Amino acid sequence: MNTAGNAWTKREYAMAAAVMTLMGGFYWAIRGTGGYGGETGGMLAGFGWALLWYGFSRTGNGAGRRPYGGPWMMVAVTLGIALGGMTGYGVYISWVKGTYCFNYPDLCRPVSVWTGYGMLFLCGLHWGGNVGCFMAWCAPQRPLRARDWALRIGCGVAGAVGAAVFVRAFPNLFLPFYGEGVYQVAEYKTCVRALDSIHTIAPHVGLFLGFLAYEVMRGDWRAVAMILTMAFGFAIPFSVGGYWQTFNGSTLDISWWKNWEMTIGLGGGMAFGLAFWWFNRSGEAVRSALGTKSKGLFQSGIPLWLPTVMVLKGLYEGRCEMAETEPAPLGYVVLLVFAAVFVVALALRQRAAGEAGASPDGYTVSLGSLLACQVLIIIAGWAVTIPHVWHLANTVLAVLYVVYLGVSAALLWRMYRSLCASAG
Repeated sequence: MNTAGNAWTKREYAMAAAVMTLMGGFYWAIRGTGGYGGETGGMLAGFGWALLWYGFSRTGNGAGRRPYGGPWMMVAVTLGIALGGMTGYGVYISWVKGTYCFNYPDLCRPVSVWTGYGMLFLCGLHWGGNVGCFMAWCAPQRPLRARDWALRIGCGVAGAVGAAVFVRAFPNLFLPFYGEGVYQVAEYKTCVRALDSIHTIAPHVGLFLGFLAYEVMRGDWRAVAMILTMAFGFAIPFSVGGYWQTFNGSTLDISWWKNWEMTIGLGGGMAFGLAFWWFNRSGEAVRSALGTKSKGLFQSGIPLWLPTVMVLKGLYEGRCEMAETEPAPLGYVVLLVFAAVFVVALALRQRAAGEAGASPDGYTVSLGSLLACQVLIIIAGWAVTIPHVWHLANTVLAVLYVVYLGVSAALLWRMYRSLCASAG
């Protein structure tokens, strides 16, 4: 039964938020696993959330009037999360335990734990904040002209440059013991990592603040609310979840690092769920159709091609890492061929379903295609997780993954049945 015309109640919104939360725990646990470090892992997590957001946006009464329901949201979420993956934060983990090492694990001194929690908060703030900015761009309350876009981008660039200059002018505000000159000693590799990390994170934070400042100046308060929801929705679990790291070295030998990352994913997923509930309800106005260039971009398949290739790349490299072999050029050729076949199959499935014009946007990704991409992410996640030898830590992770996926599937089925029942 087609559920597109059935009304969403608070129950459906709550279930959608729960699915985004639980799946976030899975996505972020995979992000950082072998093959999925940096922006590759960020793209996997972002693509997963993007598919859920867009799929939920396509269902329910007034789907065409959901302000953040168009295909640009898939790009915003996917690339927004991937952008955050360009920064690193592992160097701050020892700080939350009150220890600062010049060359880990040697030459350690006490440091305030709040230094570590504060830096983790900034990491989450820019990660969620920038994706929130990109999401907000998809449905401005007032249309933007070319000069408005120039000013918006200019504010972001100015913020990024300003933040980069600020941390270089006042490094002592962020880096413990900076006045002792330890960051200029090449042998103190952990200090050098911390300095590089600050220099990388600062522009991302400044970019977020610049974009946020523009929306405040423009008076687009829905955009401001969206951005702050996502920013704090990632910053809080990033920081609070760091407490799991204090259990490292305990007699219970499980992956405390993964507990922290799953906390980030659960918190970030909840932020997505709340943002969908609060800001993506059906309004009065029908979304405008995509422009010719935008429609051409989506019809080219690039928004599906790019993340699909990255997911497969991470899968291949992760399996090579598990097998302790180097990736071969032929392997990359094979994955590109598979990605091409996969995306072409999605395009044919979409054309066969006749759904290309089923949306006011003039372009729609079929639910079958969304499901296929989601299944690919899940398979890739399991493939880089299943170990050669089972022990307590990876057994606990596997059980949690089953819970996340199983409960999410049950909720999705319950949502489907609920919407079907409402149609009578």
